[in-house]
Amino acid sequence: MHRPASPSSRSRARPAFARTPLAAAILAGLIAAGPLHAQSVEAEAADAPQPAARAGQRDAVELSSVVVTARKRDERQIDVPIALSAVTGEQIDAMGLLNVVDVLNSTAGASSIDTGGGFTQVQIRGVSSSLGGNDNGYYLDEIPFTGVSVPWYPDARSFDIDRVEVLKGPQGTLFGEGSMGGTVRIITRKPDFNYFNAGVELSAGTTESGGDSWGGKAYVNVPLVEDTLALRVAVSDEKLGGWIDDNATGDRDINEQRVKTGRFKLRFAPTERWNMDLAYWKYDSDAPGGGNSSLDDLTTNAYYANTDEWDVASFVTTYDFDGSQLFYSFADANLDYGNDGMLNPTTTYLSLIEIGVRTQELRWSSTGQRTLDWTVGYYLREAERNDSSSVGGVPPSASSQTNDAYALFGEVTYKLPNPAWAITAGLRYFNDDVDAISVSTDRVSTLNATFDSWNPRLSLSYKPQDDTTLYVSAARGFRSGQLQPMTSILLAEQAGIELPSTIDPDSIMTYEFGAKSLLLDGKVMLEGAIFYSDWKDVAVRVPITDTINGLANSDGTENKGVEANIVYTPNRSLTLQIGGSLIDATYAEDVPGTPLNRGTPVYNVPKTSLNGSVSYQWPVGGLRGVVRGGFVHDSKRETALTQGTPGDDITLVDARIGLESPAGWSAFLYGDNLTDEDGAINARSALGAANHPRPRSYGVLFRYTY
Repeated sequence: MHRPASPSSRSRARPAFARTPLAAAILAGLIAAGPLHAQSVEAEAADAPQPAARAGQRDAVELSSVVVTARKRDERQIDVPIALSAVTGEQIDAMGLLNVVDVLNSTAGASSIDTGGGFTQVQIRGVSSSLGGNDNGYYLDEIPFTGVSVPWYPDARSFDIDRVEVLKGPQGTLFGEGSMGGTVRIITRKPDFNYFNAGVELSAGTTESGGDSWGGKAYVNVPLVEDTLALRVAVSDEKLGGWIDDNATGDRDINEQRVKTGRFKLRFAPTERWNMDLAYWKYDSDAPGGGNSSLDDLTTNAYYANTDEWDVASFVTTYDFDGSQLFYSFADANLDYGNDGMLNPTTTYLSLIEIGVRTQELRWSSTGQRTLDWTVGYYLREAERNDSSSVGGVPPSASSQTNDAYALFGEVTYKLPNPAWAITAGLRYFNDDVDAISVSTDRVSTLNATFDSWNPRLSLSYKPQDDTTLYVSAARGFRSGQLQPMTSILLAEQAGIELPSTIDPDSIMTYEFGAKSLLLDGKVMLEGAIFYSDWKDVAVRVPITDTINGLANSDGTENKGVEANIVYTPNRSLTLQIGGSLIDATYAEDVPGTPLNRGTPVYNVPKTSLNGSVSYQWPVGGLRGVVRGGFVHDSKRETALTQGTPGDDITLVDARIGLESPAGWSAFLYGDNLTDEDGAINARSALGAANHPRPRSYGVLFRYTY
C-alpha cells in the first residue's frame, strides 16, 4: 500500500504527466506479467515508488484505472491504440527476473538471448539482426542507447526498476531511428522529496553441475530539501556462477561472470511547475571465461574472455504550462567492449570496441483531456565508434565511424465528432551524416554519405464501449547504412568471395489490427493483435569461414503474426495469466553466397512462443504467504548467425515460495529451470556451438525495505 503523501509534496501535487515525462506505466499488455497484474500502476507511482516497493503491501484495483503515457501524454491503457506491454518493478521482484532478457522472454511477440558477458540480443515481431544500428529502440529512462553499426542492447540488471516497457511495431514517430520492430524502455525509480527510505536484497544460489552464485543489492532515497531536492542511489554486486567446462584444460565452470552496477539520481524542483533530474548510471561486467556459448554437452573447445563497461550521464528537465509541457534531455553514453581469446581452436581473436553516443531532445506536448492532442519535437544525436582487431593471421585492422543525425517529429490525435472514433497521424524526418573509415596494413575503405527518411504513422481507433478499443495502424521505420569492415574484405578476397564495400540502409512498413477489452468489472483483460511487416534491404552475414563473415544486403523479409494475452484476477489473492504469439518471419528471396533462401526463417526468431503464470497469496499469522509458478516456451530458432544447424524447442519452468511481512522484510526459496532444460536456445554454429540455459538452479533470497 502506498504511504500517503504529505499535503505539501510537490511530487504528488503536479499533474501526472509532469511527474513522468515519458512514462508508460502499462499493465498486462500482451505479456506474461506474473502475479501482480492487477496492481495499480498509475502515474504517481513513478515518483513515489519507494513505499510501494515493500513486499506484501500492494492493493489490487480494476485494470481500467491504469494510466499510461505511451504516446507521451496521459491516457488509460485500455484506450491507447498501440500494442504495448510492461512489467512493473513489483512484478519483476515477485517473479525473480534478473535482467531485461527475462522480461522480454515473457512478452508475447518479443524475445531475447543473454549471450553472457553483458551482451544482449533483442527480437520484436521478427525484427532481428546482428549488425547495423539498433533495429529495436532501447531506452534507459528517457535516454536512447543506440549502437553504431551494431545493434547493442546493454544488460540492465533489474534492481530498483519502476518498470520495463515494450512498445511493439515501428515507433519511428516519437522514438526515432532504430525503433523498427519496437521500443524497449527501462524506467528506474525516481527520488522522493519527502520520505527517507532504503532497501537491501541478498541472494545466494547454486547451479547443478555448475558454480555457486551470490548477489548483494542496496538502494537509499534521501530527501535533502523538503519538496525541492532529493537523492536516490542504487548499487549492486553479483557473481553469476558458471556451468561450461573447457575441453582443452579441463577447467570447470569457466563462464563465471562478475557484474557491478551503480546508479545515482538527483531531482531538483525549484518551482511547482519545474523539475530537473541529473543522473549517472554505470555497469561493469567481467567474464574471463567467455559467454554462454557451448557444445551440447556444455563444454567448449574455444572461447574468448570479454569485458563490458558502459556508463550514461544525463540531464532531464520538464516545465508545465497550462495545458502543455516542455521537455528537454541531454545524455552522454559510452560503451567499451573488449575480447581476447580464440574464435575457434585454430583462430585467435583480439578486439576492442569503443562507442560513444551523445543525444539531445526538445519536445512540446499537450496535456489534459482535449479534442486535439499533439506532440512536436527535435532530436539530435552525435555518435562515434572506434574498433581495433586482429583475427587469425590477417594483419591487424582499425576502423572508425561517426554519425551526426537530427530529426524533426510531430504527432497529433483528433477525436472525431462521434467520440467513439479517433485518428492519429505522425511524421518524423530523419537525417544521418555518416563518415566511416576502415584501415588495414596497406588498404583503406571509406564511406561518406547522408541517409535520410520520412517515417509516417497513421492509426484509426474505435470504442464500441468505454472499456473496449479496436484499432488499425500503419507505421514505418528506418535505419542508416554502414561501411564494410576491411578485415572482412581482406578475408573474403583470400577465399575468393566478393563483398560490397558499403551496406545500404534498410526500412520497414508494418500494418496492424488490434483489440483490447476489460470484462467482469475489470477483473479480466483480453488483448490481441495481428500484424504484417515488409522489411526491405535488411543486412545479413555472408560466411567466409566457419566463424568469420562479411556483410551484404538482402531483398528483405516478410514478417506476419498474431499475439494474444489474457489476465484474470478474481480477487486480491489469485492471478492467472497466459499469452503467446505465432510469428512467421522469413527472408523474401534467396541471398547469394549465404545459406539464406526464400522462406528461410529470420535469424534468432522463434515461430511460436507461449508463457503463463499463476500466483496465490494467503495470510500466515501476521505475515503473508506467496507462491508463484511460471513457464516460458519458445519453438526452435532455425537460422544461425552465418551457417549451422537449428536450435531446439526450449521450455523453462520456475517457481518460488516465500513469506512477506508488513514490517518490510520478505524471504523466498526459488528454483529456476526446474525441468533442467539443456537444449540450444539459438541455432548452432557450423562448429556446433550455441547458447544453452543455465542448468537447474536453487537459491534463497532476502529483502528488507525501511
